[in-house]
Amino acid sequence: MQRLDKYLANLWLLSRREAPLMCKKGAVLVNWEIIKKADYKLQWWEIISLDWKEIKVLEQVYCILYKSAWYISSDEDEFWYLSYKKQMLDCPYVNLLHVAWRLDVDTEWLLLLSNDGQFIHQVISPKRDKEKEYEVWLEKEINEDSCLELEHWVILDDWYNTKPAKVEKIEDKKILLTITEGKYHQVKRMLESVHNKVVYLKRLRIWDWNLDWINPWEWKLVEV
Repeated sequence: MQRLDKYLANLWLLSRREAPLMCKKGAVLVNWEIIKKADYKLQWWEIISLDWKEIKVLEQVYCILYKSAWYISSDEDEFWYLSYKKQMLDCPYVNLLHVAWRLDVDTEWLLLLSNDGQFIHQVISPKRDKEKEYEVWLEKEINEDSCLELEHWVILDDWYNTKPAKVEKIEDKKILLTITEGKYHQVKRMLESVHNKVVYLKRLRIWDWNLDWINPWEWKLVEV
């Protein structure tokens, strides 16, 4: 259970000072009943109504987003780039969320988001072997020897040996690459290690989640 005023403040919908005033005005409803006291104890899965919006009370939030290129995977704007959260302004839980597995600023598609720190740790830990699948466009044709190197392991520019990957050649200059790690710019550095270069990159899947039936900029809640 959580106090109504605290939950609304965590969502950045009302401050702890504003909540009692709005409750006294009859502007806050829970399960379609007016709640006059800001310290009302919410139960998970109840419905809050505020400013004509209905918000389900969730303890843990899990969400996927179709991130566009040139938005960063940081919770705040940085270096003249906008945060992915600017693409989720219609999500009532946006201020609770953090990224599991970042994407480079020039990379689009799937972001997995949650306020569940333990879940995020499980997803990003290399010990858990959670797969991430990428569609990779290359500067030049990739040969079978390079694909086999990627599948077994390659040495990155900092002398790190990657774990085995899965590689499927789609076209002469396009592959599907599945990895279980998340080193800095890892996909790009892996291709550089076999003397190629990534010119365009999409993350198609993290673990069991993909972006089927989601358009650019869209998000949706998911279950774990």
